Amino acid sequence: MDTLRMIFLLDYSYSMKGTKITQVNQALPSVINKLHEEAKENKIQISLHIIAFSNDATWIIGDMAKGVILGAGIDDDALLGVWKKDLEADGITDTDKAIRLANEALSKTYLGDHALRPVVILMTDGICTCSMEDYTAVIDEMKRKLSGNTGKEKVTRIAIGVGDDYDKEQLELFASQGIIGEERDLPLIFDVKNVDQLAKTINWVAISSMHSSITTNNDNESITLPDPDDVWA
Repeated sequence: MDTLRMIFLLDYSYSMKGTKITQVNQALPSVINKLHEEAKENKIQISLHIIAFSNDATWIIGDMAKGVILGAGIDDDALLGVWKKDLEADGITDTDKAIRLANEALSKTYLGDHALRPVVILMTDGICTCSMEDYTAVIDEMKRKLSGNTGKEKVTRIAIGVGDDYDKEQLELFASQGIIGEERDLPLIFDVKNVDQLAKTINWVAISSMHSSITTNNDNESITLPDPDDVWA
């Protein structure tokens, strides 16, 4: 059975305090259930992994080798209690540590023979406190993952920028190029100025990227996501 490895990188630094972190905590149980239902409908499985980061980065669902399995063949009751503890905002924004952990999980050893194109979703409201050299190096490593000698990127990377203080250039370095609506060659970045929309955005990005991974089979094919303005109109 085809399996999609999906990795969330969730910023819980101090600047996420208040409505932002509340929205994240509200979103995740809904995301898990919705991904499970969509995966069952599409007859695939999703290996779900979540990394939370501030001063450090920690696996809070799954690890580099194994995630929580959602979708076809999985009993609904198995999802009860997957999201065990809400995040509490604190610390600084060491995004590079989260990306480094995700890179460990993007190995053919762990993906299996029937792996769909993996998806990594980064959500942050801040600027990485690491050096740009370190930040760029871990992203370059992710871009090379699974590509062998082909030079083709085989990991879908999507960024969600929250509020007014994140660094768009940093997210552009991270994000894959793709199609959003009818616009081609755009970095896959979704801007959330109204933090009350954050939970909705996390849900939408997760489901849309799942469908994109299912339908993107050609290495040369651009990643395609619907225009969120059309979906939410």
